[in-house]
Amino acid sequence: MTSREAALRALQSIEVQGAYTNAALKKALSCEGLPAADKGFVTELIYGVVSNKSAIDYIISQFSKTKIKKMSAWVLSILRMGVYQIYYMDKIPHSAACNEAVKLAKKYSHGAGSGFVNGVLRSVSRSCDEIKFPKTNDAVKDLSLEYSYPEWITQKLVDEYGEEKCAELYRETRKAHGVGIRVNTIKTTKESLIDALSMEGVECRQLEGVENALIAYGKINIENSDAYKKGLFSMQNISSQKAVSVLAPQKGDFVIDMCAAPGGKSCAAAEQMENEGRILSFDIFDHKIQLIQNAARRLGIDIIDAGVGDATKVNDKLVGKADRVLADVPCSGLGVIHKKPDIKWSRTEDDIKELCKIQKKILEVAASYVKPGGVLVYSTCTILPEENRMQVEEFLKNNVGFSKETELQLLTSEMGESGFYICKMVKSYEN
Repeated sequence: MTSREAALRALQSIEVQGAYTNAALKKALSCEGLPAADKGFVTELIYGVVSNKSAIDYIISQFSKTKIKKMSAWVLSILRMGVYQIYYMDKIPHSAACNEAVKLAKKYSHGAGSGFVNGVLRSVSRSCDEIKFPKTNDAVKDLSLEYSYPEWITQKLVDEYGEEKCAELYRETRKAHGVGIRVNTIKTTKESLIDALSMEGVECRQLEGVENALIAYGKINIENSDAYKKGLFSMQNISSQKAVSVLAPQKGDFVIDMCAAPGGKSCAAAEQMENEGRILSFDIFDHKIQLIQNAARRLGIDIIDAGVGDATKVNDKLVGKADRVLADVPCSGLGVIHKKPDIKWSRTEDDIKELCKIQKKILEVAASYVKPGGVLVYSTCTILPEENRMQVEEFLKNNVGFSKETELQLLTSEMGESGFYICKMVKSYEN
C-alpha cells in the first residue's frame, strides 16, 4: 500500500465513520507494506488535512463548479489531500500530488472522479501563488477561515488575547515541535541520559528553567529504546513538567494527584521527591490505574498509591491532610490542538460549560484536602479563560483562605510547550 493510499483510508474513516485522528493514524501506520521512511509523510498528510480542513475546502470551492456537499466522500478526501500537498507542503512537486491523486481517484471512485480530480488540482497548482483568503472587517471570520478553526473558538481567543496574538497562536500550531523528555533523576542524570540517547540515534538538548527536562528532535521509538525500558526517562510535554515544578513537591511530602492517569505528573512528583514520601493518585476509571502502576514500576518508584477515586466527591479521610494537591482537571484540550487537531471540530460551546462545572467541583474538593500552609495547584491543557483564569478568580473569591502565588498561561511553542494553564495557591495557617 502506498503512503497516500494509507493516508486516504485514514481520512475517510475520520470523515465518514467518525474515527479519532490518533486511532486512524495508528491504523494507517501499521498498514502492511508501508515503508518506515514514509510514516512521517503519512502522519503529516493526515494531521495536515484534519487541521486545515475548512481552509482546504475553501480553496477547493474556488476551483470547483461542484459544491463540496455534492462530492462523494472519497473524491473529497482525495482532493483535500492533493490541495494540502500543493498549498501547504513545499517539498512535494505539484505534478506528483496531482498524478498520485488521479491514481487514487481511479481506484476509489471507480474512475468516474479521476478527470474531475485532475482538473481541480491542476487548476489549484497553476494558481497556487495567487490563492488568497478573504480580508474583511470581521477578523474572527477571517482568522477562522484561513487557519481552519470554528468561529466560536476564535471569538474567545480574540477576546482574551487580541487578533494578532490569536493569529500568532494559530500559526504556531502548524509548526513542528520538539518532543519533551523528563529525566528520571532517581536512576540517571541529564548528561548521562543525553549520552545514552545519542547512542540510540536520538539527539537532545537541555532546556533552561525547566529542571530535568530535555527536548528531542525527531521521532523516538520507545519500543526499541533500552534507555526507556530501563526507566531512565519518560515522554512528557514540557508544559506538564512545569506544572509539577510549580507544585514543587518535597521529600517526605504527602501529595494528592486528583486526576492522575496515565501517571506522568505523579511520577514526575515522585522523582522530584527522590522517591521519599507518599503520593495518592486518583482516577475515575479502573482500567487507567494499571497505567499509573506500570509507569511507576518502570521508573523504579514505589511511593505512589494509585486507586479509583471520584475527584468530584470529597473523601472525608483526606480532608486537611495533604501537603500538596495537584488538580490537573479534565478540560477542552484546546492547548494541544497541534497534537490532536480533531479537538477543535469535536468540541462545542456546551461542552465547555459542562467541563467548567466539573472543574469547579474538582477544585473545591482538592482545596478541602490541603492542610494549613499547604499548596494547591490547578492546571489545564487549554487556553480558554473560562476554564483557567476565570475559574481561579471565582474560586479565590469564594475561598478567602487561599491566596494566589504563581499563575502561568502558556501558549504553544516549538520548544515543546503546549497551551497550558498553571496556578499555584497557598492555604493560610489561619484556616
